[in-house]
Amino acid sequence: MTLDYHAIEQAVKSETNAGEFADLMRTFRELGVQRYDYLVADGRYRYYDADSHIDLQMNGVPQPVAATSNAAKIKAAVLAAQAGQFDFTRFCQLAGEAGVPVWTSDLMSKTVSYYDHEHHVLLAEPIPGL
Repeated sequence: MTLDYHAIEQAVKSETNAGEFADLMRTFRELGVQRYDYLVADGRYRYYDADSHIDLQMNGVPQPVAATSNAAKIKAAVLAAQAGQFDFTRFCQLAGEAGVPVWTSDLMSKTVSYYDHEHHVLLAEPIPGL
């Protein structure tokens, strides 16, 4: 299967706040996405299916990433995002402030993992509603 850049882009554009994350993940699964990484400093997504990957900028805005990672800060940001308190750009700012250079949304295991600079998991959360 080959990932469809335009279909993924349209799905992302349809999300209006971070509280709609589970709906977006269901749409991604329908499009064949198995997982994706979000690279905070680049503001770039990397989507994977079984055989390939594509990089997309879309709504990503590069954010500085703190040198020291803080699990409590990313946990607070995730909880607020799940409650729909802010948009994706603000979430990325908070992830950067928490020292999270990358997170992975794994649609097969239904988890999102937030990593520190050594690629150790700071926080792993189930994808709510998926």
